[in-house]
Amino acid sequence: MNTPGGQETINHVAPNGTVESAIRPLPFPGRSEIYSNKDVEKEKELAEIDFYNGKTKEGLDVVLVPKTYSTSPGINIHAVNLPAGMSRLDYAKGHTSKSHSTADKIIAKYKQTIPTHFTYSPSILGYYHLSRFLDTGHVEPAIVRTMDVGAHKPLADLGKAKAIGSNNRKQWTELRALDDAHNNPALYTEDGKQLCGVLQANPTGEESYPHLSDLGGTAAFAASAEFARVTNPSPLRLDCKDDSGTLNQIAVQQVAQIKDLSDMVVMDFIMSQADRFSGNMHSQKVYLWIERGVLKHKAKKSDSAKAADPAKQIPPEAVLINRMIMKDNDAGLISGNSAKSYHLLEKISHMDPKTYNRLLDLQKELEKPEIAQWYETELLFTLADFNTVKNNVDQVVGILSGRKDKVLFLDASLSVALEIDEEKQ
Repeated sequence: MNTPGGQETINHVAPNGTVESAIRPLPFPGRSEIYSNKDVEKEKELAEIDFYNGKTKEGLDVVLVPKTYSTSPGINIHAVNLPAGMSRLDYAKGHTSKSHSTADKIIAKYKQTIPTHFTYSPSILGYYHLSRFLDTGHVEPAIVRTMDVGAHKPLADLGKAKAIGSNNRKQWTELRALDDAHNNPALYTEDGKQLCGVLQANPTGEESYPHLSDLGGTAAFAASAEFARVTNPSPLRLDCKDDSGTLNQIAVQQVAQIKDLSDMVVMDFIMSQADRFSGNMHSQKVYLWIERGVLKHKAKKSDSAKAADPAKQIPPEAVLINRMIMKDNDAGLISGNSAKSYHLLEKISHMDPKTYNRLLDLQKELEKPEIAQWYETELLFTLADFNTVKNNVDQVVGILSGRKDKVLFLDASLSVALEIDEEKQ
């Protein structure tokens, strides 16, 4: 695999002297404004992470721990106060389970492609940049990261030994065998000395999406009451605030959920996502309120000390709702397309007008040769991957434009419902 040129590369040295690279890919050509200052900050924080002797800016120790509690193997990047005299690997041996103390925070995740499974690192990058172009999806920033094979092997051994369930053990076993050969171009650098994967920030305060994350399969999602609101053939007529101007929590939650779900279907269709509806739906609690004619929002802090900060206090009239977080996006572009197979897009009756208009813009951008080149050199896409995305965008636009003004209403937007501007997230 050829690593991207990127806009910035930070080098890190593995214990055996191999020089690893943390690469911030170039932004979508000509569209640097779609990335927020917080995106840039998080990308830089990811690039600075030293896998072996690193500390966070708060002074916590960086420890790599194999992810053993789901099917696909990856590495969780923990920030902990490492006990005196304890090695990082010894700490990892005792902390591979899903549960961990509040003093042990997962700040990022590292994943690489698994050729025979629903794990494809370019998909993770593709979702991040697609979410910024469409300005939706709540996808955390991600960068390209190489990792010394010799340093990865003991973690893969630990993953095999601690795996919870046969599927996870099978995937760790396969990845460990790939490390021995270290010549598969889908996940190793040209010299075979390093894996080439993706390092992505871990969202804070995430939890399973109520009810939806418990559904088993696309058919169950399509039959859910939540998706039924997205497909309801009547225009949205929800009173999102009362006569005094106070937000109505129930109505606001419904509009936000309809937008999140319709946007999710659009993004999953474009990225040929094969594994959304097997528990891979997450949410975050967010406060919303109106301030000087603008809709404001702030994520609920799980850290009680931060929540008590007077400078960050939430006004009493704010409402608390669930907003979707799109994580676990590594199963795109490689095996099936659940949204397409179950015709979810054709059933959508409500979406955000901003999402719709940006889709039209994206379709035009994908016609440009420099955009195809960017996907291949910066996001690790193959030409076939790019063509899949391009063709899917054409299909999405064709399906939605054919329904617009007939059975598709561009009303799934809080700013539209409230007739006010919404603060950029």
